[in-house]
Amino acid sequence: MLGHLRIVSCNYYRIKEHSLRTGKIISASFVATALMVGSSAQAQWSLGGAVISTDASYKGLDSDTLVVPLVGYEGERFYFRGIEAGYRLNDSRRNRLSAHVTASPFRFRPRENKDPQLSQLDSRNFSAEAGMSYQMLTRYGEVELRGGLDMRGNGHRFSASYSFPLSRDPRKWQFGPRVGATYISSEYTDYYYGVSAAEAERTGLNEYSSQDAVNPFYGLGGYYRFGDRLSVLGNYRITKISSKISNSPMAEGSRTTTLFVALSYSF
Repeated sequence: MLGHLRIVSCNYYRIKEHSLRTGKIISASFVATALMVGSSAQAQWSLGGAVISTDASYKGLDSDTLVVPLVGYEGERFYFRGIEAGYRLNDSRRNRLSAHVTASPFRFRPRENKDPQLSQLDSRNFSAEAGMSYQMLTRYGEVELRGGLDMRGNGHRFSASYSFPLSRDPRKWQFGPRVGATYISSEYTDYYYGVSAAEAERTGLNEYSSQDAVNPFYGLGGYYRFGDRLSVLGNYRITKISSKISNSPMAEGSRTTTLFVALSYSF
């Protein structure tokens, strides 16, 4: 769903150790991809696979499930995490600013839609975003801010979230809640949920132009390490859909859910 494409989005975990006055804790952010979960301090590469299941709240469509291979690289500043490539602009352990390009695995495929009217609409395709992210790590958890421009010219999004790790043994496992909200511009929501005049005439649906939307979300996520290299990680998120989206004749329901499960091997 639009509120968590980096989720989805592919929404994954980036796991990095940070030293604070209270000792080492884990920063677990549900961001584009994270494959360094089970890595040692010397590891730079990781391989894995993930299953991403998203309910995009479209009428006539069941959950959209993707099975994708994941490849990760962690350099001194440059990183690549499956569907996100980025460059860390500073090297602070508590405050980290990065530039990134992230794929957005969100789409609408009319040929697979069971609704006879929606099956005649135009496709909405995968896209990518270029933006910035900022993470602030404290003893009380992590605050993350992310913003991005759609590279197809379909507007922009901005999100703010807070997560708190519950485990005090980050070398073995981590688990915790995350809450936040995503602001989505009208160009973005209109691309995925708007109905043009030509589409309305062709399908019989009402013409609809969407507006700016704010979608709050909450979820749980974490990881478990099987030794030094193999790890399993996952996240489950629920997003409350703004009425600017749910009022679209394409939409159904007032919330979306996203499930992400991955297996990662570091070397």
